[in-house]
Amino acid sequence: MGWTGKLVGALLGYVLTRRPMGVLLGMIIGHFWDQYFAGRSAGPRADIAAVRRTFFRAAFSIMGHVAKADGRVSEQDIAAARGIFRQFGLGEDDTRAAMEFYTRGKQAEFDADALLAELAAACRGREQVLRMFLEIQMRAALMGDGLEGVTRQVLTRIAASLGIGALEFAHLEALLRYQAGASPTFRIFQW
Repeated sequence: MGWTGKLVGALLGYVLTRRPMGVLLGMIIGHFWDQYFAGRSAGPRADIAAVRRTFFRAAFSIMGHVAKADGRVSEQDIAAARGIFRQFGLGEDDTRAAMEFYTRGKQAEFDADALLAELAAACRGREQVLRMFLEIQMRAALMGDGLEGVTRQVLTRIAASLGIGALEFAHLEALLRYQAGASPTFRIFQW
């Protein structure tokens, strides 16, 4: 989100009132200005049905891709995927489709970057959906073989391609480890 409107609003508030309350009011008006133009420049948003379809396909394809990142898909990875299927409450047909997407994601020719770009475009203006997507991927990795080595590298690349930074990634990891009962491992700074 921009800062130009806030800065101009604060300056105008100061020039017009010469009081802190005027600066604050100017910043608030500038904030709404920034939000308005950020929403307009983001382009049209995809309809919710398209977001759901893309999210579903991407969630399970990328999950398979992450599971295969270390070279093989273990029984723990498969059990983790099944656990996620149950958490979603998928019916028989959706479970079958999710398994097909998971299998496609494990293939060597799978283009994760293209699918992530499609997901990011479909979810433009819906950053919470992208965060939820990353949380699902991280949860599956933690339930599977863990979030170490190549798996961590793949997940940080996924996060970056969705516009999620390293600090937010570390926060989400710590939260998921805490929820799972494991002690969080902080990797923000590498000494």
